Amino acid sequence: MESRTTVLGVLRKACDLVGNGQHPGIIEAISSLRDEASGRTRDLAYYAVLETATIGRGEASLAMLASDDRKEPAIALLQATIRRITSGLH
Repeated sequence: MESRTTVLGVLRKACDLVGNGQHPGIIEAISSLRDEASGRTRDLAYYAVLETATIGRGEASLAMLASDDRKEPAIALLQATIRRITSGLH
């Protein structure tokens, strides 16, 4: 079966899953989408999040994930990644 879910689609769905409390963090949320996206697409989503985190210009960074409450930092990092990717499309 061919998957049509894009990296942006995976990131948006992962953001919803974390926001709804269905998964505590980014890795868990993206991993849970294995039936909706290919392994390659999920891997690219992980790398996109990692790239955003390493840029760390105040919007989102790896330090945000070190807090006790992972929900808000995870959502912020996912949203920053989505913004970074979509800004490159326009």
